Amino acid sequence: MYEECPEARENGAMKGDYQELVDEISTLLGAPATLENRDFELIAFGAHDGGGDSGFDATVLDPVRTRSILTRRSTAEVRSWFESFGITRATAPVRIPPTPEAGVHRGRICLPVRHRGFALGYVWLLDGDPGPSDQQLTAAMEVAHRIGALLADEAQAGADLTREFRAVLTAERGWQRDMAVAA
Repeated sequence: MYEECPEARENGAMKGDYQELVDEISTLLGAPATLENRDFELIAFGAHDGGGDSGFDATVLDPVRTRSILTRRSTAEVRSWFESFGITRATAPVRIPPTPEAGVHRGRICLPVRHRGFALGYVWLLDGDPGPSDQQLTAAMEVAHRIGALLADEAQAGADLTREFRAVLTAERGWQRDMAVAA
């Protein structure tokens, strides 16, 4: 399904790159960001620093955000609620309004992370007033595309390893010789 993505390889070690790319988006938009895969499992998150004298702004955390960071995933109910805004099909940023009864005290901006038409994850940002400009969101989406390439490359590497492992496990006697001849 995925082909090797040379642009992803240029970024080096993947796990560290996710954090760097999330931090890049946080800097571009001036808001803390989180990255989740398409199953709403947390991959990376930006620092929650208010930047003022107190150093921390507690308003950036609401029950949904706190739980997702502390448990490294969102609940099925939260996932369904966010998906009801069309994020799985989105190709551009999606604004989600604050909904305190759902545990979302501040609005969100969802940057869909896609690669070759497939949704691979989501970058979540807190929305504010006035919020990021269209130009800032365009720049952030470019970073989200780089994240998509990394996620696709990682998925391909995992699929390749699984295929090789399965071949070893199901190989007949003499597979070592066959592998040596093939190399």
